[in-house]
Amino acid sequence: MVIDWLIFVESQITHTRAKQRGFPAIYIRSELNTFICRQAFQQVLPPYCCQTMAGRDLTSEDDGIEETVLLSETGACGTIVRGMEQTNDYNEAGGGVGDGEDRGVGNAGAGSAGDFCVVRPALTVSQRARDYHYQPQDKPGFAKTVQKKVRDSCVCSGSCLKTAITSKLPILTWLPTYNPRQSLLGDIIAGVTVAIMHIPQGMAYALLAGLPPITGLYMAFFPLLVYSILGTSRHCSMGTFAVVCLMTRKVVEEMATAPDKHPTAASSVGDLIDNTTAAANPLTYTPVQVSAAVALMIGIVQVILGLLQLGSLCVFLSDMLVSGFTTGAAVHVMTSQIKYLFGLKVQGYNGPLKIIYTYKDIISQVLHANPAAMVISGLTIATLAFNNEVLKPWVRTKTKIPVPIELLVVIGGTVASYFGHLNDNYNIRIVGEIPTGIPSPTLPPFELLPRMVVDSIVISIVAYTVSYSMSKIFAKRHNYQVDATQELYALGLSNVFGSFFGCGPIAASLSRSLIQEAVGGVTQITSFICCGIIVLVLLFIGPVFETLPNCVLSSIIVVALKGMFLQVNDLKRIWKVSRMDATIWLSSFLGVVIIDIDYGLLIGIIVSLLVLLCRSQQPKTARFGHIANTDLYLDVAKYSSAVEIPSVSIFHFGGPVHFANIEYFRTQLETVTGLNPSIISDKKNILEKAQTSEDDTHQPNMEANGSVTSEGHEKEPNKLVMLFKNMKNGKKPKDLTISIPETKHIIIEMSSVSYIDSSAGKLLIQLYKDYNAAGISFSLAASSENVLDTLEECEATKVIPPEHIFHSTHDAVTILTSMDSSATAGGNSTKL
Repeated sequence: MVIDWLIFVESQITHTRAKQRGFPAIYIRSELNTFICRQAFQQVLPPYCCQTMAGRDLTSEDDGIEETVLLSETGACGTIVRGMEQTNDYNEAGGGVGDGEDRGVGNAGAGSAGDFCVVRPALTVSQRARDYHYQPQDKPGFAKTVQKKVRDSCVCSGSCLKTAITSKLPILTWLPTYNPRQSLLGDIIAGVTVAIMHIPQGMAYALLAGLPPITGLYMAFFPLLVYSILGTSRHCSMGTFAVVCLMTRKVVEEMATAPDKHPTAASSVGDLIDNTTAAANPLTYTPVQVSAAVALMIGIVQVILGLLQLGSLCVFLSDMLVSGFTTGAAVHVMTSQIKYLFGLKVQGYNGPLKIIYTYKDIISQVLHANPAAMVISGLTIATLAFNNEVLKPWVRTKTKIPVPIELLVVIGGTVASYFGHLNDNYNIRIVGEIPTGIPSPTLPPFELLPRMVVDSIVISIVAYTVSYSMSKIFAKRHNYQVDATQELYALGLSNVFGSFFGCGPIAASLSRSLIQEAVGGVTQITSFICCGIIVLVLLFIGPVFETLPNCVLSSIIVVALKGMFLQVNDLKRIWKVSRMDATIWLSSFLGVVIIDIDYGLLIGIIVSLLVLLCRSQQPKTARFGHIANTDLYLDVAKYSSAVEIPSVSIFHFGGPVHFANIEYFRTQLETVTGLNPSIISDKKNILEKAQTSEDDTHQPNMEANGSVTSEGHEKEPNKLVMLFKNMKNGKKPKDLTISIPETKHIIIEMSSVSYIDSSAGKLLIQLYKDYNAAGISFSLAASSENVLDTLEECEATKVIPPEHIFHSTHDAVTILTSMDSSATAGGNSTKL
């Protein structure tokens, strides 16, 4: 009765202050002790925002109540309060710290206009499951999972059959709904523009791959037809891509043992064939045959990856890895074209350090360069650079259709070479004979497939990663979906189909795709129009480019590399953000440049996995403190308002806990909190032994809070001082001071722990036992459902009591400190 009367008086005073300040009062009805309710509310709300009325069931408008939610049948108090709406001044709402009486702790607990305060009972996880009717989901075993998959796969209906067909043939999804009025004009303009770009780029990149230039036009036609039917991206332009062509060249140079059936074309790609080796080997393969076998193997790999639903495989190639890898590949591309730009004859090298040997030969032969080739290369590069830096930005302001500068340069070079007889008069290497018509399908050499499995896997991953990344960019920009698995099928079957017509592997081109989007391309109709124009070139226009100088095509390639070389800026930017990400970029770049392309990619992947492992092995840790009058707990090293609770130590771990970082977890726990259970247990054992050996007159008096007093000594709150005589080895008696921390509870804040494994479960069990033996309670807070499930599977919940696993950190602190206060007061609850 006395307590209730005191509460009533205090509530009336609080209500009066709330009305004076313009805040709504809050009434709580509870079957629990109203003293405990007031304690819980004042944990969250400023004193003047909370009023507790004992035994009161109803509220009236005169009391200024804005919203009240009554309690559940269990008697737990829960209230949602709309407050702070009648003031716009932050300081009036309690913003100052000690700026006058009745303001409490000030801004730590105040809110701005329109804030909401939510009050609920403090919960352990077991109470939460009981009060809110937790229903665990059954986890089917392996056999049931397989049965369900088979049963779902065997279910056949009209809608399921239609969905299965349209998912594998996306053209059946967009073609029936195609609107010619809205899309046809844009698709026609984009198709013509991209086809014009395909002609010079296809010929140039085929030269880069060590193939006859006409092969580049084949790659712009046959695979593109299949991708237009099976692909889900509406804006990606498939065909030749510099990095993939360069990687294909490596395999071609290693396995091609005979000249192509068009000698002039073979000579135009740098004399790739060693006639002596070809004569000694009865099985000879042309570069076209080798590239076709590479395309077939890459297609098979991509189809298998699609069947295995590994469309998300590209996540292992981070942006920094791809950036460093492509920049290093750009160095190789430029190196391969220097001999054409200067008219040199440089021996081809394979294997690690080949780029160093190549530059050694280039430097030794630079005095024998062809001046005519250098002049043509210089003029071509200057023209392309002027267009890209000056003319193109100006034209972009006038029209979306770009100037086909590459095609104009090709036409100009062809005309100059034809009338100037550059091949005969100045020894300028030219494209050579270009066959007309559509090639007949032929089988690639299947016996080469086992020898190129590793290279094909690497190329297929790079090609898919680049293509799918670009597809996602365009899909997000134009609000449609791309299917990762279907993209694997589309690329794989496109490569398989193209391999029967002598095509090399394909991928999406960034430059052509951006142009296709910019000029108005809407659907895959763009690709069909592009294929139609390429057919006309193959049937009638191809031989026109027979006198085209190779140095012109090389100049086009070198100028197109500018975007790749500018990726060095990524390193500058990321170095300021994350040194680990910068390490991934540098490792992949240096590995590609110094060693080789495939080795560099492997190095980049390994470094990426190591960085990922390091980050998961050593996540950030912190010691949390309480923000007064709130339920917030923040890092005391970063927030000056965060104050540690004397009897509670809160440890935050910012990542998953698994077998690789359990030792790091334990070390950081002991270091950050300063609580080593072994040391604390040893100190207590020493104290107990010393107390039993001392006389009663010298034995210090123990107090409830863990401090010790002795005659002539004042009370020291944080230290336990023990005086005893050490007679061992005849030494003089001396004083020994043993410090035992006053912390009674340690809480593991697990809101950032996404998962734990069985090793982590065993660690938590051991930590609970160790701290319990040291006299410190060990609790978990804010654990996710995934973590709780793992704890239950590891049987950790059988050792760690359910009342030590809390819904949140604030729940843990509220309940644990309330228990301490109850124990100190002889069973009565006290205000925190």
